Amino acid sequence: MQPRVSNQDNAPFVESVDSLFGHIISPGRDDGYSVGPPLVMGAKNEKHSLKLLKKLCRSGLPPQLRCAVWISSVARIANPHLPISETDSYGTVGHEKKIEAKWNYALKAAFPNSSDRDDVIAPDLGLGQQALHQLIRHDFEEWNMPTPNQKSISELNVRSLTGILCAVHQVLGIEYCPPLPDIAAILLTHMRESYVFATIREMIDDSSHFLPVSQKEYYSWCKTYSFFVEQMFPATYKVMEKCGALDPQSGLDPIFKRFFSTILKREDMLRFMDVFVIEGCKAIFRLALSLLMLIPKKDLKSLLLTDSKSWWNEIRHRTLDRAFTFQKHLQIMFPKFETIAMRYPRRRLLSRMNRFHEHWALENMPTYVDQTPPKPIGFTSDGCILAKPASVRSNLARWLPPSLKSTKLDLIYSTEKHGRSLTSFYEECQRAKNTVILVEAIIGNHSSIIGMFASHAWRKKCHSIGDGECFMFRMNPDPQCFYWFPKAPDVSGTIDDMEHQTLREQVMIARSDYVAMGSNRDGTNGLRLDRDLIKGESYSAAGFDNDLLPGQQQKTFEIGFVEVYQLIRDFFGEEIGRDDSSLGI
Repeated sequence: MQPRVSNQDNAPFVESVDSLFGHIISPGRDDGYSVGPPLVMGAKNEKHSLKLLKKLCRSGLPPQLRCAVWISSVARIANPHLPISETDSYGTVGHEKKIEAKWNYALKAAFPNSSDRDDVIAPDLGLGQQALHQLIRHDFEEWNMPTPNQKSISELNVRSLTGILCAVHQVLGIEYCPPLPDIAAILLTHMRESYVFATIREMIDDSSHFLPVSQKEYYSWCKTYSFFVEQMFPATYKVMEKCGALDPQSGLDPIFKRFFSTILKREDMLRFMDVFVIEGCKAIFRLALSLLMLIPKKDLKSLLLTDSKSWWNEIRHRTLDRAFTFQKHLQIMFPKFETIAMRYPRRRLLSRMNRFHEHWALENMPTYVDQTPPKPIGFTSDGCILAKPASVRSNLARWLPPSLKSTKLDLIYSTEKHGRSLTSFYEECQRAKNTVILVEAIIGNHSSIIGMFASHAWRKKCHSIGDGECFMFRMNPDPQCFYWFPKAPDVSGTIDDMEHQTLREQVMIARSDYVAMGSNRDGTNGLRLDRDLIKGESYSAAGFDNDLLPGQQQKTFEIGFVEVYQLIRDFFGEEIGRDDSSLGI
């Protein structure tokens, strides 16, 4: 296998780019590689070509070629029906436009409003928001090699990682795949966003080879690992079982959730990724099993273990030792002698055991609660101010009735455009059945966004309107929603008494001199805006039991911007429940 300059007809391989820290990728050595397809030379057939590629990946890839080799290797494994020449082309500049086009499509689907990328919260995919924050703000920060003007990951490209995870979640439909955030972050050290997304997409297309993409699969992988630990290392199994290091809920996090990133050095993680892209889950199980050999049987009794974390700290202490080299460890993972290699389960056996343990997983896995905030509802107007932050629209998506979650906000009234007048307010809002009112509440130097959702059109009435779907909310600080829940009726009274109690529980109040939601016997309201939309007030209202919405224990406030949005169907642009009754229309 000798380096070869590709023919002029062949497009060269793309070069690696660090999209996580912005470091310059050094050329490194390029033994056995060409500047263009094919990835390896001298192969007799496809089987021999794959064998040679695995050998080269285990020897360590040149940094500048990692992007090309990583995506081409995954494409080859995920698409065995395609000729090698086609899968090798995934890593060439000739394929670049296709990859970028698909990424742009995914971005548009995940973020219909491009501004949503600025403050969106990344889905954790089962890793947990706290662990995801730890990954971004601490674990991978240790990978960084700061220079005098070097920015950290937290300032530079959290946006890239967040965008990829959102696209995987919303476009590819993956809700649970705990190792994926770490994998995406590692790929970003040598790939642009578009190539990371393309690589992950190929992995998911052949998920059984690469990743667990459901909670059931994840727990079955954990059980399979525990099974082989018991078969291969019975003494180690007893120690790990006792300290909880085999517990799928948290004990195996460093392996199956964090993809070894918390127990291996940066350079070793990159070397492992070189192997993973061509070996898939087989590499995960081999590394996870071989790491147990770092603690000899004779040392097990002397370990002071209190929990699973203490076990993996013992492993980490050895992998960070200067005597540990990943190249030597690869010889343990992939030994030359077949008799030794038989100690490890082969791919078919792994697949069979993973499938076998799925029944156990279904019976033992806990109910998964997605901690990811919902996708922000979109908006149709560039003139919006208060609804522009994605966090505001994400909260609305969480609080709105189920039938209204797949809608968009359409601005119909704003003080900026229509002036401060209830007359204008009623004129613009009287035909819209479902509306969201956003109010900028100002108290001294502090401002917050508060508001209310109305289930009926705002029209001047002498009696109250609305129903139990109405709610009030505070967007910041400490987002909270306050729904209307009527108190239990006084059964000791008559039907007339209960009717009078119902009338007192006013939900929406639309008068000529104020508009409000929620009321009390003393005439105060949950949220009230005056005639000129200059001053407002907020009290705890009967049925809502809300906090003082602006916070700071202040009942009155100055009003900044006021915006009213009607809800329209996301796909058809239709208004929700347009109500022209009583208007003579």
